[in-house]
Amino acid sequence: MIDLHTRPFRSQTICLDSTGVESTDDHEWDVEATVQITDIDNNNINDDSETEVLHAQGLQKNHTQLDTWRSTYNVEYHPGGLWWKDNALVVVGNDNLKRGVTSKFHDALSAGHPGIAKTTTEICKYYWWPSVRDFITEYIKGCANCQMNKVNTNPSKPPVYPITPAPNALPFQTIALNFITKLPESLGNDTILTITDHNCSKASIFIPCKEAIDSEGVAKLYLQHVIPHYGLPKKIISDRDTRFTSNFTKELCRILGIKQNISTAYHLQTDGQSERTNQSLEQYLCIVCGKDQHAWAEWLPLVQYV
Repeated sequence: MIDLHTRPFRSQTICLDSTGVESTDDHEWDVEATVQITDIDNNNINDDSETEVLHAQGLQKNHTQLDTWRSTYNVEYHPGGLWWKDNALVVVGNDNLKRGVTSKFHDALSAGHPGIAKTTTEICKYYWWPSVRDFITEYIKGCANCQMNKVNTNPSKPPVYPITPAPNALPFQTIALNFITKLPESLGNDTILTITDHNCSKASIFIPCKEAIDSEGVAKLYLQHVIPHYGLPKKIISDRDTRFTSNFTKELCRILGIKQNISTAYHLQTDGQSERTNQSLEQYLCIVCGKDQHAWAEWLPLVQYV
């Protein structure tokens, strides 16, 4: 009998001969031997996957593959019938077994559908097979829950026309304006005007207002909340909201010498920074206002600090 202290479980391996009697022999490939796993005591990680991995290692049809990996990938055979790659158990067999192992570390409630890097790191602590990262990558790319609920913050296409920061820029000289609308009424407001410093600090100012606000109202809010602290901006980045494209706004910018940079529809390369700011703000408000969705206006000062 050999006591094994392995990851992610502790177990006993018992070799039986063809008659079912415990054998003291330790042949590397004993077709008659079987492996029984008992006393598994890690409820958070363990399930049938571990048993399947060990069973697959003992199948005669996988012996040739493991012998090949021994010379190609330096996997090692340890007494007791287990194959290892460093400190990780070797997974051999069909893709269903690999999917079962990956599912345990990605789909379980305690795992929480982590990304490719984290899932790979966790699996490689305990299991290994050739091209394990490529397999995990394809698995996660095909995960329906991840595709539906996660936001791709690293798009494959680079920005076409990025706005490069001006050297030695001062805070709020170049700003990005945007609105978050259709919110539950809070302190008489249902909209948030977001003002993001584009070039210098990346800081944001969040001002509660009403969705019915016009371009003159936006100008007044900016005058009250930003100009006393940072002065007039030199450039304004925005989408094609009518409050930013109105004749009043254009004339005001012309008189004050402010350059307008208005994006085309669905062109995040221009005002993507404000869109990202809005996304982070919405996520934070969802967390802190879970019990009272009408209290979001009271949290805005703290959100600016966070």
